[in-house]
Amino acid sequence: MNKVIKALFLVLIFIINPDKNLYSEIYNLGGMYTYHYHDGRYADWGDYAREAAFLAIEEINSSNFLGHEHSLQLLPENTIDYHCWPSNAAKMAETLFQNDILILTGADCSSPAVEISKIASKYKIPVISNGANASSLSSREDFPWFIRVVTPSEEYDRYLIELAHSMGINEIAYLYTTDAWGLGARKVIHDSVNKKNILIKKEFGFKRDTNQETINDYISEIISVGIKSIVITGPTPDTVRIFKSLDKYEFNKKGNTIFATEMISADESIDAVNGSTGYFAPMTFLENTEELSQFKIELSSKLDKEIDINSKAFFYGALSYDHIYTIAHAINSINSKNHVVTPQSLMDSLRKVDFNGVTGRVYFSQKSNDRINMPLQIMNSHGFDESSNSVKFESVATVSSDGNLVVDHSKILLPGY
Repeated sequence: MNKVIKALFLVLIFIINPDKNLYSEIYNLGGMYTYHYHDGRYADWGDYAREAAFLAIEEINSSNFLGHEHSLQLLPENTIDYHCWPSNAAKMAETLFQNDILILTGADCSSPAVEISKIASKYKIPVISNGANASSLSSREDFPWFIRVVTPSEEYDRYLIELAHSMGINEIAYLYTTDAWGLGARKVIHDSVNKKNILIKKEFGFKRDTNQETINDYISEIISVGIKSIVITGPTPDTVRIFKSLDKYEFNKKGNTIFATEMISADESIDAVNGSTGYFAPMTFLENTEELSQFKIELSSKLDKEIDINSKAFFYGALSYDHIYTIAHAINSINSKNHVVTPQSLMDSLRKVDFNGVTGRVYFSQKSNDRINMPLQIMNSHGFDESSNSVKFESVATVSSDGNLVVDHSKILLPGY
C-alpha cells in the first residue's frame, strides 16, 4: 500500500510540476551479502562485496551522480548476512521486500538466488546479483525480476575443460554439488568433455555441506583407480573440503592436475591451501584501467588493508561496485524521461543499462537475465605467499574476443613443482 500511495503522490507532483526531479528522493535498497559462511567462518569475498556496495553508494551520493540531491540508501536493518545458504533465503528476502525497498542487491550465491528470485516475483521487486551464475537463472520467463552483472556458468566452466584438453588430459574424476549451480555446471562439464573426447572415469555428486569423511572416501576411491586429474564444480566451502582431502591423501604432486570453478581465499586453512597449490579456476578478467586502480585505492582505504588485485575477494568487490552503479544508471535513465521510479520501471530500465564500469562494459542480453561478454581469465594458484600472507594467484589464460582460450604456459605452476 505504501508503494501505491508513494507512486500516486509522485504522479500528482508530476501533474503540478512536470519537472519532478526538482524534488529530492531517497531510493531504499535491500542487501543480502555473505560475510560469513553457513559454518560461521569469515567470507572475505562477501565482506569485500558488501563494503564495495557501500563505497559505491557513498560515491554516488557525494558526487550527486543521481542529480537534484537524489540518493541511494542501504540501511543496516535492510542488510542481511545470509551465509550463501539456500535455507530460509526466501524468508529473509521477504522481510526486506516488506520494508518498502526499491530493489534487492547482493544475492551473490546461485542456490539462494533462485529462492530469493522466486519470492521477488511475488512482490514484483527487482533482484540484482553481483555473483550468482547458475545457468537456470538466465531464464526471464522463470525469473522475470532477476538480473546479474555476471554471465552464466556455462560461459566459463567449459574453459576448464578447454584448458585440460590443451594440456593433453584425456580422463578425469569429476565432483560436483547437487544444488542449482552445481547441476547446471554438471551439464556444461558433460557437454564439454564429450566434445573434447575426455573420459569422466569417476563421478561424485553430493549435497552442499557434505561432511569431510564422505569427501575423503570419494578422493580415496579416485586415487585408488589411478586417476590423475580432478575437476570440481561446487561452492567454496565444499571445494575447500575437497582440497583438504587432496592434501590428506597427498594428491597434490607431480603428474596430477586440479581444476575448480571457485577461487579460494587467503584465510583458508593451510591444508586446503597446500592441497590446492597449482590448481586452475576461472574468474572475471579485469583490465588495468585508471578507474580500476582508483577503485582499488578507495576500497583499500575503506577496508583499511592492502588488497591483492588477483584475489577472489577483490574480483567480487569490483563486481559488487558495478552492480550498484548499474542501479544508479538505470535510475538516471528513468529520471531523464521524467518517469516515476518504481520497482517495475527500474526492472525495465536495468535491462537497458550500458556503461563502462571497473569490470569493463556492463550491458545485458535482451533475451535473458545475463550480462553480455563478461571478460574471462583462468587463474592458477601458486600456493601460500608468506610475504603477503595470502594465496598467490597468477593469470595464465584469457579468452579472446572470438571465444578462443589463449594460454601462457610459461606462467603455469603445476602441483608438485
